[in-house]
Amino acid sequence: MRLFLSVVAVIAGLIAPAAAQTWPDRPIRWIVPYPPGGGTDIAARLIGERLSQQVGKPVVIDNRPGGNTIIGTGLMARAQPDGYTIGLVTDAFSANIALDRKMPYDPLHDLVPVAQLLEVPFVLVVNPAQVQAKTLPELIAYAKAHPGWLTLASLGPGSPHEAALAWLADVAGVKALIVPYKGGGPAMQDLLGGQVKGMMYGTSSALPMIKAGKVRALAVTSRDRVADLPDVPTVREQGFPDYTFASWFAVVAPAKTPSSIIKRLNKEINTALKDPSVTDKLGSTGGIVAGGTSAQLRQLIGTTVHRYRKIYALPGVKPQP
Repeated sequence: MRLFLSVVAVIAGLIAPAAAQTWPDRPIRWIVPYPPGGGTDIAARLIGERLSQQVGKPVVIDNRPGGNTIIGTGLMARAQPDGYTIGLVTDAFSANIALDRKMPYDPLHDLVPVAQLLEVPFVLVVNPAQVQAKTLPELIAYAKAHPGWLTLASLGPGSPHEAALAWLADVAGVKALIVPYKGGGPAMQDLLGGQVKGMMYGTSSALPMIKAGKVRALAVTSRDRVADLPDVPTVREQGFPDYTFASWFAVVAPAKTPSSIIKRLNKEINTALKDPSVTDKLGSTGGIVAGGTSAQLRQLIGTTVHRYRKIYALPGVKPQP
């Protein structure tokens, strides 16, 4: 029996490297748990096209939105671990873990990190007709002097945008009524209409309205200033050095995918992210190219879970379990 198990182990050890050496020999399915047309979809298609050129096989984008990204991510977790199914995740992946949402898979054991793609910062914008403040400290000072005045739109209960607002209000020591909406469109519509004073929004989505003067940008949430908004200071620069907040996009694969394939995928993704034709276009999504190792992505996921748990415990935050 011991001899039989040893033979099986040797055969398994030979099969895995052989599979990795021939990978890929057919199209790769890239599941995106968001609808077509958004920033995640655009990023996946841009990077996927470049990956196709590099590995010599098609990378087919499969949009599977719904269930706070759980539907699409579940498909990834149940896929064959052969390197022919990969998936895009965002910090919503960590948020779902922090919220202890019921999921038909174990996010930390059924999936393996491959590589981070982008960091996506937010920008705090206000209605210039409703808010006279030109800087974040001015907004905070006025809100403290006028309790109940500051109303802020979020893109939904438990959303990264709501978390970013709640954390900022907490570190600034200001009370704000955070009003949840079903997405960025309705939230921005009410901001422009004066029903709320401000909101956190993706930098690329907010840029046209900032340039048109319809909203005023007070701060970006990234560690450094954003190239498209060079005159808008960070939250850190305006008195809160420990505050940085950004969504992120990354790639994961089913657990037990051969490590050699994970390493190859990581290498190809990092190569694609260095291609000027890719990075220039990725700027349209508001993303900052990241890249890095599988281990670094694993650490990022864990750090983000910890951050969200702290934010969701703050008063006034009402995430949906």
